[in-house]
Amino acid sequence: MSWVALALLGGVVGLDATSFPQIMISRPIVAATLAGLVVGHPGLGFSFGVVLEAFHLAILPIGAARYPEAGTAAAAGAFALVAARTGVGAAPLLITLGFALVWGRVAAASVEAARHASERVVRAAEPGMGPAGVEIRHMAAMAIDFCRGGVITVTGAALGWLLLRVLVAGSPPHPVIAQGALVVLLCGAAAGALTVFGGMSERKASFVAGAIVGTLIAVFA
Repeated sequence: MSWVALALLGGVVGLDATSFPQIMISRPIVAATLAGLVVGHPGLGFSFGVVLEAFHLAILPIGAARYPEAGTAAAAGAFALVAARTGVGAAPLLITLGFALVWGRVAAASVEAARHASERVVRAAEPGMGPAGVEIRHMAAMAIDFCRGGVITVTGAALGWLLLRVLVAGSPPHPVIAQGALVVLLCGAAAGALTVFGGMSERKASFVAGAIVGTLIAVFA
């Protein structure tokens, strides 16, 4: 049932990005939290979503710009991280974050394919079609997007789960290497997030204070 719920969630997340209702369900922090909730660990999903959100804050979906689809990738990654039951550590988080960033690009390609399919649905409309016919075409395009979101999320979660089971449960990376790579990845996320809020020069004090508090929480929690 969890996989069915994930498919439905993925469909809604895929719709929310562009089609309907655009209420920020497709943001990584929300999508990952909801995916974690599906498998009973919303807190872990939220933590994963926070990190992934930092990578996507600087991405502006303007016009015809191509950008990764963060929502379905976040949902897939969070679900895989919880479902794989590999424990919470640097290695599982690093692998899942890397996978989610790559899967966001795959999901973006699926968005483009779905839009081409929707275009063909609209072009097949008969001349003189009334309002009811137009509404049917519109609903058909939304159904395509919903199915795409569900399929790409479940597929990503399955691949992420398999990747974690093979790389972490089978032969886990050395903890020092995993922690070092994770720090580099998180620094990249922080750098991307800072550009949205004016850069390091504008937010130096806030960034340093947040880093200190976050470190203390991580050490003593």
